[in-house]
Amino acid sequence: MNLPSFLRRKILSIDLGAYEIKVVEGKETNKGIIVYKHFAIPTPRGAYDDGLIVDKELLHYVIDEEFKKKGIRTKDAYLTINSSHIITREIIIPKVEEDQIDGLIKYQLEDYIPMNQENYIVQFKKIGSIYEEGVEKLNILLIAIPKEMVEGHYKLLKDLDLNPLVLDYQPNSIAKLIKYNQLINENYPTEDLIFSAIDIGYDTTKISIIKNGLILVSRTIEIGGKYIDQNILNFFELDQLQLEEKKREIGNINRLEDNDSDEDGIKRIILNSFQSLSERIEVVFRYFLTREIGNEINIILLCGGNANYDGIDSFFSNYFNIPSIKLESFNNVVFDGELARYIHPIGSIIRMAEV
Repeated sequence: MNLPSFLRRKILSIDLGAYEIKVVEGKETNKGIIVYKHFAIPTPRGAYDDGLIVDKELLHYVIDEEFKKKGIRTKDAYLTINSSHIITREIIIPKVEEDQIDGLIKYQLEDYIPMNQENYIVQFKKIGSIYEEGVEKLNILLIAIPKEMVEGHYKLLKDLDLNPLVLDYQPNSIAKLIKYNQLINENYPTEDLIFSAIDIGYDTTKISIIKNGLILVSRTIEIGGKYIDQNILNFFELDQLQLEEKKREIGNINRLEDNDSDEDGIKRIILNSFQSLSERIEVVFRYFLTREIGNEINIILLCGGNANYDGIDSFFSNYFNIPSIKLESFNNVVFDGELARYIHPIGSIIRMAEV
């Protein structure tokens, strides 16, 4: 199917995070997504926190300077974000016509999410249908984003002289990529399998359970790379550069020499940190697996900037007894960088269909 001409233009897709800002310039074509440029900008300390812009002037300055250095001229911009302030809920509503869903949700919203509706922008996605006592009902994912967050990001892009077109939710970016592609890492099919995307970021870890591009469950756990780093720094006197170098040098985190070396010490701290994270993830898995008879998770897909530890896939495979893989490639994405790190801005480019 040929794409309409407006989808052929280049898009500047930006993923704002507390640790770094990831940017890709690319477009969707009939042969898939092609990324022409990609780069990351270290987020100034204290300028951005859990999806909230704390220092707009500083954030604007560092992004604008990097855009000038990289010669960025594309103006149409997509932005992808996540935050523990974003509320997600899976709800069941009576089966109604498509054009009645929005009105029904708005009417009963306070029953589903206790909040002041005026302070949030609420979107929904159909997950599918279920039957309760023989009656068909709709399974809906609600996503409520604070208005302050939406308006702050919109103003940042406008002040950067960009044309803000899309604000995307990070788990939705991953879900679209799974739907858009037939193979992950050249060997793993995507169709009809249930994936748990575990996105290990700096501040938080996002858990998304996805089937055929539909988000079945989405949760945020407030444990991420910062938690691991702090646990290491509690025992070792290192600056940030030394810490990053130590982490790069340790090799497979599962291979311990049973000695008192610094390397073994750091590995044990990392393993203990992932143990704590996995215990929290297990609660999300249990919620999903017990919701409906026959629910299962086929593959754990590891992504995010802190999914690059050697041996992390084996750790998760052994802990959950579920095949776990680090994201390396999609068959319909042309990209020469670290895909697990740039998954959100790449996925945000996809706008062909609602998935």
